[in-house]
Amino acid sequence: MREQVVLITGANGEIGHGLIRHISSMNYPIVAIDVNPLDKPLRSMVAKWIVGDILDQILLGRLVVEHQIRTIYHLASILSTKAEYNPETAHEINAEGTLNLLRLGVEISQWQGYPVKFIYPSSIAVYGLPDSETTNKVGKIKENQWCRPNTMYGC
Repeated sequence: MREQVVLITGANGEIGHGLIRHISSMNYPIVAIDVNPLDKPLRSMVAKWIVGDILDQILLGRLVVEHQIRTIYHLASILSTKAEYNPETAHEINAEGTLNLLRLGVEISQWQGYPVKFIYPSSIAVYGLPDSETTNKVGKIKENQWCRPNTMYGC
């Protein structure tokens, strides 16, 4: 029987580091994916780390066969500065990559007969507050307010 695991994409980023430490402290096996090798201090905390890309359909297909993925934490993305320089790549990774992972979750759910949790943290970049003066004047906002991103990453 295949081991039930938590999949973390973008595992080598700042949030990924903290998430790996937290989840591994609860003794859940983790499969970590990033386009760069996982930092050495984190390697002993995961069941498997993969240098790979969420656009790689063959890699994602292998994950379905090799693991019982119960939860997907999707952290992989092209962040603001790099996204502004290469918006097409940012769209490909941030939008198409997300769709690939959503499809993966659906495929696993249908094939194995259980729901897969899909956790996709948001970013303050989705809110298009134009400047710090406006931000200070508006104060706390609700999730559905100011949803006018002004960067490719925010979109």
